[in-house]
Amino acid sequence: MNTSIPSIQIKKGVCQLLALNRFSVQQWLKTFDTMIFDADGVLWNSDKPIPGAPETFNALRAMGKRAFICTNHSASSRQKLWCKAQSMDLLIAEDEILSSSGALARYLQERKFKGKVYIVGGQGIADELTAVGIESLPMDEAPALGTTLREYVEHMPMDSAVGAVAVGIDNNFNAYKLSKACCYLRNPKVLFLATNNDRSFAVTPERHIPGAGVMVSAVQAVAKRPPFTCGKPNTYIVLHLIREGLIKPERTLMVGDTLYTDILFGYNCGFQTLLVGTGNNNLKDVAKAQESKKPLMYQQIPDLFLPKLADLYKFLRSKNG
Repeated sequence: MNTSIPSIQIKKGVCQLLALNRFSVQQWLKTFDTMIFDADGVLWNSDKPIPGAPETFNALRAMGKRAFICTNHSASSRQKLWCKAQSMDLLIAEDEILSSSGALARYLQERKFKGKVYIVGGQGIADELTAVGIESLPMDEAPALGTTLREYVEHMPMDSAVGAVAVGIDNNFNAYKLSKACCYLRNPKVLFLATNNDRSFAVTPERHIPGAGVMVSAVQAVAKRPPFTCGKPNTYIVLHLIREGLIKPERTLMVGDTLYTDILFGYNCGFQTLLVGTGNNNLKDVAKAQESKKPLMYQQIPDLFLPKLADLYKFLRSKNG
């Protein structure tokens, strides 16, 4: 976007530090009405709020900014994510929580889907499907000890009513689930849906756990066809809000911690983008993207960077202060 503010010229493919003085921040705040926040790495890390993030979020709301939390997390339902946000004193309504599992359920609902869904993932996907009246198969139990993969596949029950396979993060992912998903997907009429393609999540800076993208890639490799991805960076997760006029892309800011999901999502939607350094990526990663020879890497370069969301707090005017 080519919106000018004092000390900052926002241009595509160029990332600048947000000038932290009251005048610059106040002028910048006038360039958007809506803020969309990623959750993990921006507002909280695991089950703990990031220091100062809830207070900053609430202060922005008190200034009249509309806000949404938009997460690729699919293991929990939006209702549970809302309860989590409430426990951290974030001022947000349940219908302002956007999740990849909720988007997946909406996608099937919009298609008037009538079959059952086989899930490789968490309970959050099943809960979201139930909320829109779509049946899913019970979560798979571990096969009996001593059962070989070949024996399992030869004798596993297959439900002819399954019309979609949904894949999200699955902490108990194994070759049995992979095989079953791919057996269903041999039928070209069975839909293949993914919540997201996040590659990993940091437990510590040196230790990561696999994200949903690992499960999705495995299923895709065996099924030999790509899924429809419902979460970020696909615009589908917010498309209904844009169509309804609740979000105006040119007046919206995306705040995230990950370049290939949050920032690319903001670019795809036509939002202004702000990267915070409390999660997956930092300024070194931005520099690598800027120096990259890969086509279209500029789409993952944020417009602005802040070390943490809470850096804004002391510059914010609100009804309370």
